Amino acid sequence: MSLRKLKYVGNKGGKQTYTFSYCKQFLSLGTIEPEYVDASYSFAYSMSFTEDGHHRRKRSGGSQHRKNVEVFCNTFLGKLGEFAIYQYFKKHNIEFDYPDVKIMGEGHWDNYDFQYKERKIGVKSTKRYGHLMLLETKDWNSEAEYIPNIENEKANAKYDEMFFVRIETKLSNRLREKQKYYNNEIDLKELHSEILQDNYNFDIHYIPIELIKEAIRQKNIIKKNNYLRKTKIDAENYYIQSGNMKDVRDYINKLKL
Repeated sequence: MSLRKLKYVGNKGGKQTYTFSYCKQFLSLGTIEPEYVDASYSFAYSMSFTEDGHHRRKRSGGSQHRKNVEVFCNTFLGKLGEFAIYQYFKKHNIEFDYPDVKIMGEGHWDNYDFQYKERKIGVKSTKRYGHLMLLETKDWNSEAEYIPNIENEKANAKYDEMFFVRIETKLSNRLREKQKYYNNEIDLKELHSEILQDNYNFDIHYIPIELIKEAIRQKNIIKKNNYLRKTKIDAENYYIQSGNMKDVRDYINKLKL
């Protein structure tokens, strides 16, 4: 098993710059239902703008301190990805538990995104044109175990697989254009109006845990402060390109055996 490396394209301000070398085209598998968009919005708002919720402002090994609007956009996208999984598998008569929308304070986080029978499943979400699943190197050991959970006996550190969900949305782009993405405050009505402008089509790719172990073994790493195209990387990450991921239909067939 060999995973493709990113393509090196030169230096930018003395930092290495990379681009994708092995991509899969976005092919919509459906549109996230409005009730799930609303649930994702409510969850992300509470986790980002209220005292009841908490989402970490820095990535492991990162320097950037994220403001509330940016945290909201990331949290909203992540929860949409979970609902895309829930909706798609339900359509194929595979009943996952409803995504967790409990509001958690500082020091608390989900052990995993889904459990199906004995299988522990993680979900990574990005926008339509994303082609990398990123895992912060400080959070994962050589056995693809989630380090923050290893010493917690009640938490799960081991995953059986992950899903990579791409979602069609321009929310963060619009907020950047309006110079509100890096703010701590935003008008609630305006934010909700922005949410309603997208359709939220999605696709899904399947990543067996063996692929993640192989990415770690091969040291498929993009380093902090290097560039992926025009984006500066805030923390060192292991990566898997979309072209190396598996078809979600293969996973569905596996479950139905």
